[in-house]
Amino acid sequence: MKVLGSSERKYLQERLKAQYGVEDGFAEYVLIKAGQGRIRATTPEALEVASKLKKVQQIGLYVVKLVKSDIILSIEGSQLLNGKIKKNIIELSEPEAEDWMKASPIQKPVKLGSRYVVAKYGELYLGSGRASRDGKIYPQIAKWRRIPEE
Repeated sequence: MKVLGSSERKYLQERLKAQYGVEDGFAEYVLIKAGQGRIRATTPEALEVASKLKKVQQIGLYVVKLVKSDIILSIEGSQLLNGKIKKNIIELSEPEAEDWMKASPIQKPVKLGSRYVVAKYGELYLGSGRASRDGKIYPQIAKWRRIPEE
């Protein structure tokens, strides 16, 4: 477990602001590097308890993955930023949200300023998806979280 340093945290904040318009994202959390560009968020109290315990493998909630200069928000990461995400967000209908959670591509021909967008159904944030040039958005949903196809 390696806590993000101030320069790494500043870079993450700059990318969050540029890509999603988020100000002070995850400010109240301690951010931890988890390998493969993944970042987990936890509270200072939980980190303190975990540091006193032996053999702790992971701590916190997986919230962000950094891929080159892009930020991919997990479902939980997008929900923690509820209301702070100002741009590159798409609204889904109920059938689209169900398809999203099956990891099926969504046809949304929208002009976006980023390769990744955050999907929202009502007040529920559903994580990030990769926007392609053909007008489709490909949800970044882990296989174990997907709704199975009938």
